[in-house]
Amino acid sequence: MGPGWDEATMGQRVLCIDGDAPRRQQVRALLHAGGLSVEESGTGLEGLSRARSLTPDLVLVGTGLPDIEGLDLLARVKADRALRDVPLVALGRDAGEREVALAAGCDGFLARPIDPATFAEEVKAYLAGRRDRAGAEGGRAWLDELERRRTAFMHDLAHELSTPLTPLAGYLKILHSERIGPLSAQQRKVVESMASAVVKLTRIVDNLSDFALLRAGESAINPAAVDPEALVTQVVEDLKAPARDARLHLEVRAGAGPALLADPRKLRQALMNVVSNAIKFSPHGGEVLVEVTREAGLLRVSVYDQGPGVAASELEGIFEPFHHRVTVGEARPPGSGLGLPVARRIAEAHGGRIVVESPPHSQPAVGAHHFTGSRFIVEIPARPAQSPPSPSPAPARASGQG
Repeated sequence: MGPGWDEATMGQRVLCIDGDAPRRQQVRALLHAGGLSVEESGTGLEGLSRARSLTPDLVLVGTGLPDIEGLDLLARVKADRALRDVPLVALGRDAGEREVALAAGCDGFLARPIDPATFAEEVKAYLAGRRDRAGAEGGRAWLDELERRRTAFMHDLAHELSTPLTPLAGYLKILHSERIGPLSAQQRKVVESMASAVVKLTRIVDNLSDFALLRAGESAINPAAVDPEALVTQVVEDLKAPARDARLHLEVRAGAGPALLADPRKLRQALMNVVSNAIKFSPHGGEVLVEVTREAGLLRVSVYDQGPGVAASELEGIFEPFHHRVTVGEARPPGSGLGLPVARRIAEAHGGRIVVESPPHSQPAVGAHHFTGSRFIVEIPARPAQSPPSPSPAPARASGQG
């Protein structure tokens, strides 16, 4: 047995994924001299495939790959159940990359250029159980990078989905109007069901887009004159179909008042999300009430329901992205997890807030129904508009008109 060989690690297999061919050759030579078996891959995707088929004892990943970012590959390897327990060591340039790589889930980090005198022994140390940990700064750096990528992904996905949705909604409106031919009763019902599904999908896409932009601080509020009572009435009207499907009675109580300054599309989106949430969690045959009031310089929209309510431990969590409420009894399909978070961010962008009471601290002043579930309250400043409200407070997207 030659110098540098170790019985505990002799014959173990290392997979080196690196876009630099001379460096791969150097790794192979150094590790072979240390008694280790080495497999190579010059691209990230090929390397991931080889890792799944070989199940090596350790994976070395260069942070500069030609087809995929090294950090993305690290995340994919760690997410693979078959590779979850395989040590993952990054080959990077500096301390900054080290902290980010460790925070991303790497078990170790070796600096480039490789030190021939110590490289094989350091790899063996990781094979024998050595594990490095990221500092607080590295964790923050990785979280910031992860947040940036997630926001960009959601924005791009929303754009790709909205492109075909807009003409689809337009064609359905043309069919429904019978401008290109009469519809039978059965055909009209099919078209209306399709249009309802498009409205729901459009709201999901809008939530993705608004969440990404509001999170990145790029989506400014565009104030215009809005008749809030008319806007709420339109929101309730647009949600009559899902309420009817759930056998719910959906009611709006609103007075009248002067136009206010708000972003019509975003405010409508926030209210659609909150009312849709009440519909989703209400029992069949229940009541949902949307009440609009103005007082002390505030516009207040309260949404009452008779659902199971929100546990005290979840009162803040429901406004976090991708959170799904825990329900008891009847199973409900999970939503996107963005409706309430987007509604809160829109309210805050207007200088307002969303408050939830579960059960409601008080009941509506008028009406015989008792609401035992939750009361979601959307409040924004009631800033008077200088011009009369536009006749239609519907959103700018053609596909969001319902």
